[in-house]
Amino acid sequence: MSPVNQTEIEKLSLMYKGDEARDASSSFRGFLYQDYIAIACLLEKNVECICSEYLEDVDVFLEDGTFEFIQVKYYPASDPKMPDIATDLYYQYLRLKLLDSSLTAVPKLYIHRQSATRKPKDDKMAAYVGAYLDPGEQLPPKVNYPDYQSAAAWLKADVYATTNKDDQKRKLFRKMASVESLKEFRNALTITPKPNITQCRDELMDALLQAYPNPDPWGDDESWKLILLGVALSCIQQRYTSDDSDFEHLRVKKHAFDQYIREHTQTKTEQTIAGYLVVGVAEVYEEIISHNALSDLQREMLGRIYRKTSQWIGTIASTPEGQYQLLNTLSKDDIRRIARFKGQTPEDRFTSMSECRDAFHSFLKYLWKIMLDICQEKLKTRKAMDDHPELFDPKYYHVSSVTDYVCLNFPRSKSENHTVILPRAGSEFKGVKRKIVERIVKMSPKPEKWFFENSKLTRGKNFYSYSTADVNENPTIADLGRDSFYIECMDCIGIDEGEWCDREICGDCIFSMECVKKEGS
Repeated sequence: MSPVNQTEIEKLSLMYKGDEARDASSSFRGFLYQDYIAIACLLEKNVECICSEYLEDVDVFLEDGTFEFIQVKYYPASDPKMPDIATDLYYQYLRLKLLDSSLTAVPKLYIHRQSATRKPKDDKMAAYVGAYLDPGEQLPPKVNYPDYQSAAAWLKADVYATTNKDDQKRKLFRKMASVESLKEFRNALTITPKPNITQCRDELMDALLQAYPNPDPWGDDESWKLILLGVALSCIQQRYTSDDSDFEHLRVKKHAFDQYIREHTQTKTEQTIAGYLVVGVAEVYEEIISHNALSDLQREMLGRIYRKTSQWIGTIASTPEGQYQLLNTLSKDDIRRIARFKGQTPEDRFTSMSECRDAFHSFLKYLWKIMLDICQEKLKTRKAMDDHPELFDPKYYHVSSVTDYVCLNFPRSKSENHTVILPRAGSEFKGVKRKIVERIVKMSPKPEKWFFENSKLTRGKNFYSYSTADVNENPTIADLGRDSFYIECMDCIGIDEGEWCDREICGDCIFSMECVKKEGS
C-alpha cells in the first residue's frame, strides 16, 4: 500500500490550499533548474512520485514513507537569503507535525553557488524564528499539538486568514513553534550543493541514457539524450498549465513517468517532436543566463518568458499543423519540400524539424530580446510584473488565426499587424533569400514586416510585386500599402553573449518606420 494514503493526501491538500493564494510572486511557477532536479529525483530507484511547485519547489515521496520537501536555489553570482529559506522549510515541517502526518518529514535545500552553504547552527536557527515573535518573547521548550481536526480548523481560520507569507509564518510560529521542534527540524535538514545548470543538465542526460538506452546500437547517443530530455521535460511541465489543484493530478508517479518516456521514444510521436523543441527552448534559456550578467529583475523576467515559451512551443509543436507553421517560418528549404511536410510520417517530420535547430534558436533569441525590452520598458517592479503576466507570454504576441507561419503582432509597433522573424540567410545569401521569398509570397496574409537579420539586405520599404532578385532594394520610405512590406535588419537588437543586459528602446528602432542608422553610418 502506498504510504501517501488518502488521509495524508488530505493533509497535504490542506497545506497546499494555504500556500496557493500566498504572495503574488508565487504565481511564477517553475524554473528550468528545478525541472532538472525533479526529473533526476524521478530516476531514483526508491521514489514513488514527485510533485513540482506544490508545497516546495520539488516534493519527493519515497516508497518507505519518507517525504522530502526540497527548495531549489540557483545563485551563480549572489548570496542566498538563509533566514527566508530556513524559516520557509521550518514552516512546512511544523505544519506536518501539527497535522500529525505519518510521513517522515525531511526538509532539504539543493543549492548552487560559488561558496559552500552550511546548515544554520541552533542559535542562528532560533534567531531566524525568533524574528517572527514579539519583542522579548521566547520559544517554549515544547508545544502540545491539538488533534488533527482542531489543528486543521485553526490553520484555516487563523493562519490562512492572510495570504502574506511572513504573516502566515508569524501566526504559526507564535503559537506552535518550540525549542524541541526546532531542534528536530535542524537535525532533519540537509543542504546539498549542486553543479551549475549546464553540468546539471549534462549529468541528467547521462542518467536518462543509462535508464533508457538508445535502442539503435549505431545511433547517435547525443541526439537520443536530447530526445529523452525533451520528452521528460514535457512530462514534468505539462502540470504547470493545469488549473486543477488536486494532488492526484499534479503529482507525477514514477511508473507513469516511465510509461510516458517509453511511449514517446520507442517510436517517434508528435510529443517526441514537441519535446525536442522544448529542449531547444531550454538550451537557449540556459545559454543566456549562463553568459550574461543579468540583474535580478532581468533574470526573473527572462525566467517567466522562458516558462511561457516552453508551454507555447509544447502546444504548437504537438500537431503537424503547428509544426508546419514553425517550419515554414524557420526553414531555409525549398517550398516544394515544405509543402509535403504535413503528409509525412512523424519520423520524417522529426528529421525536418531537427534540421532547423540553429534557426529555431535564433528565432527564440530575437523574440525574447524584443519581449524583454518591452517588459523592461513597461514594468519596473515585481508587482507590475505580476499585474501584467500576458507580456511574458508569446501567445500574447502570436496571431493564432494565421496558420501559414508564426505571425507576430507587437503592440508597440507603429504600423505592422503581421510580422515574421525569419532565419539568417548566412553565407549562401542569394539562394536562401530566394527560397524564403518564394515561400513568403504564397503566405496569407503576407507579413507586413520581415525581421530579417543580414548585412546584405538593405533595410526599408519593399513591394511584393518585385521579382525575387530585387527584394533587397530600398525605395523611398513611406506608409505601408497593402502590397508592400518593410525589412528590419535587426542590427539594433543585441542577442550575443554579454548583450542581454543592454536594453533597447524598440519604439525608436525596430518598431520605427525610419531606421536610426542612417545610410553610410
